[in-house]
Amino acid sequence: MQSTTVAVDLAKYVYQVSFANRAGRVHTRKRLSRSQFERLIAREMPARFVMEACASAHHWARVARQAGHEPVLLPAHHVRPYVRGNKTDSADADALVRAAGDPSLHPVPVKSEELQALQALVRVRQQLQNTRRARINLARGLLTEFGIVLPRGARGIVPRLRQAVATAPMRLRATLDRVIDEIADLEARIDALGRELSELGKERTDTARLMTLPGVGALTATAFVGAIPNIHGFSNARQLSSWLGLTPREHSSGNTRRLGAISKRGNVQLRTLLIHGARAALLAARRRSSSCKPLTGLQQWALQLQERAGHNKATVALANRMARIIWAMWTREVDYDPTR
Repeated sequence: MQSTTVAVDLAKYVYQVSFANRAGRVHTRKRLSRSQFERLIAREMPARFVMEACASAHHWARVARQAGHEPVLLPAHHVRPYVRGNKTDSADADALVRAAGDPSLHPVPVKSEELQALQALVRVRQQLQNTRRARINLARGLLTEFGIVLPRGARGIVPRLRQAVATAPMRLRATLDRVIDEIADLEARIDALGRELSELGKERTDTARLMTLPGVGALTATAFVGAIPNIHGFSNARQLSSWLGLTPREHSSGNTRRLGAISKRGNVQLRTLLIHGARAALLAARRRSSSCKPLTGLQQWALQLQERAGHNKATVALANRMARIIWAMWTREVDYDPTR
């Protein structure tokens, strides 16, 4: 029986596959190894391959597309409600068949190898930053136990730590020196990745265009391009802002509508980068205002909001508006125009 839908529960070594007909009824279930799954993709008649958007999903989607199939990647957290009974690989694959028949579920665009590599560089840099932060906190904590307190901030932390270690107990100095060497090595690797991302941002037209918006640098632009392979998947700017978790959380019933803080859903890294960029843009607007320099309409709006709502709320609101401007620039393929 020819299958129109092939749902695959991906894993590293074992792949659970459910074959469904045009009516969405599962007629065959198979448990395959990696090599068997590769042969299935090559030999199966053209069908719709449905998978969860997990770690290896984009790779298998590209392989299926090259073999003439139609890959469909669905968000994992949206597929979970379609699982019936106990959670098993077979139940997960059947849930993908049911989820594929829901027209309200929007598939995740398949990423190219280039975009995946770009996103990987951003993620590696973020992990290195987290590791550096952990090592700095470790060194600070150990020194604090002996009454050695360092000033706040991580800028120039390595020479300050080396100076502080000289007054630490002799038995601890060698270990702390190794921790400090690791921090210095992490900083060098972070700077090297930052320079590489900056060069990549200048080479690509889409990232260079996003960098014309104040508050968006090379890291933010490359992170956006790497995470969003198809900006036209968002029909309007509000959808992008909502996907980033920058719109208010809503709890409504009947005639009562309650809007709270931002939802903080979606891509945490993009939202964080955008808020950091908005904070920098807001500070730059304050400096221009203090120097009596002309302000753009966006800067005037942000400063007026800061006076009414405070710095933090104005920062998040500016990040929300920046996300919408990014959508407009990206979809219309135009640079940022401060006069509009």
